[in-house]
Amino acid sequence: MKTPKPALFAAGSLSLALALSACGAPEEETEAAPSDSAADEGESGGGGVLDLLGDLASRTEAVDNYTLDMDITSTDPELGETEMTFTYEVMADPQAAQVTVYMPAMGEMLEGFAELGGQGSDLSAEELSTSIVIVPAEGEMLVSNHHGLQEADTAWTRGGAGEGQQPATENMFDTSELPKVAGAVAAIESIEETGSEEIDGVSTTVLEGSFTAEELDALEADQRSALEELVGGATGAMDVSIWVSDDGFPMRMDFSDDVSEISMVYSQLGETSFEMPSEDEITDL
Repeated sequence: MKTPKPALFAAGSLSLALALSACGAPEEETEAAPSDSAADEGESGGGGVLDLLGDLASRTEAVDNYTLDMDITSTDPELGETEMTFTYEVMADPQAAQVTVYMPAMGEMLEGFAELGGQGSDLSAEELSTSIVIVPAEGEMLVSNHHGLQEADTAWTRGGAGEGQQPATENMFDTSELPKVAGAVAAIESIEETGSEEIDGVSTTVLEGSFTAEELDALEADQRSALEELVGGATGAMDVSIWVSDDGFPMRMDFSDDVSEISMVYSQLGETSFEMPSEDEITDL
């Protein structure tokens, strides 16, 4: 992976329109957990646990209500270690997504600019590090004015990023690409079961594997493009871990190489909701 840059990581459009069709609870159905013999078959390529990988893309695409926490850590010889967190809350009724971006390096930079300008700031670096937007299925993006940096007396604005708004909110990963990422993971040739773990109350099987440079090159074009958008460039070997539920949904996916680590964890499947602002809480800029 290339080192993600603090304000430009995963440069995808906010066409999140959003994956409002990509990622709700998996269908209500009862499936028996794989037996030990089935798991053994899966590790040798005959079926069982590894058969779940074949459904990753379709199961991910079928979900339309969820919370996704994405943690990114990257190391650069000049910049040092950079950390970023994106929390996507996606609901189906009404169709909208609320995205909270936390970037400590950006907050520290904005605080430093304010001090250099001789004005200072009443806000902490942590407050300056946080941006919140709501992306409805129809209409313009809403930007939170929780830190009061925008020229408005309301809690939300529409039609402009406003002063102090982080560029990252315009360059977030488009979660509608997640099914393609899941499809790429399902294409890994060398992967094995390493254990089990509960994620947000859901029992999962942990699988670990890796992409070689050659396997990355051999991915379908749309899968490779989605993976590169997520990790900021995929040029060498990459380790992958995935936590798969009994019905084939990827509750967690981790990616890492020698410079970056990305962890994506699902929760609140079918239970995610947030309050949409009323018109009197919004200022049009």
